[in-house]
Parts: sequence; C-alpha cells; structure tokens
Amino acid sequence: MKRILAAALVLVAAACAPANPTPRAVNPVGVFEFTTNVSGSEVTGAVEVTGQAGAYGGRVRTSITPDMPITGVVVTGQEMVVSGSAPQGPLTINMTFTGDTFTGTWTLGGDGGDLTGRRTP
Repeated sequence: MKRILAAALVLVAAACAPANPTPRAVNPVGVFEFTTNVSGSEVTGAVEVTGQAGAYGGRVRTSITPDMPITGVVVTGQEMVVSGSAPQGPLTINMTFTGDTFTGTWTLGGDGGDLTGRRTP
C-alpha cells in the first residue's frame, strides 16, 4: 500500500510540474560582443547597455564606425531590441538569446545583416 501511495504522489507531482519552465527574461544591462559581415568583411563590435528599466542607455561600438548612442532597449523574454542613432540613420539590433549567446540581425540606414555574439562576463 505504501508503494502504491508513493507512486501516486510521484505521478501527481510530475503532472503539476511545468513541462518547459520559462526562462527569466534577459537582463539587458551589460556588454554583448558580436561579429557580423559588412560588404564581405568581418566586423566586430559590442552593445554596451547601461541604466535601468525605463531609462536604458549606453553605446554600440564597432570596428568600422564611431560609437553610436543607444536610444532605447526593449526586452521580451529571450529577445532584446536595441535602438540607436547614427549619422547614417536609425540603428536597430535584434538579438535572440540562448543562455549567454545570441543570434540576430541589425539595420543601419539602408544596410543590414546577421550577427552572432555573446554576453561578456
């Protein structure tokens, strides 16, 4: 009888547990190094987010442009969208995270491309 009761409790506990626990939302504050390709050449950079919810700032640095100020950050679960401004036009970086690594896209003025990267410690 004890075995049957124990087995029933295990089954009830398993049924109540979430099938796929939802990971916490990405913390946008930090440094996110990335690599992309522009006109056939590898470009490296970093998104450096500072501040707090409702008042994020920072800058985007690349190996081929002057620093660009961040004007907004939006986080939805494991996705982060960073907005910035540059002389070439608006900058948008979309990142989708798996742990500390991410893949995504960027647009700046009329250009754009894919990027990959990771949060630095």
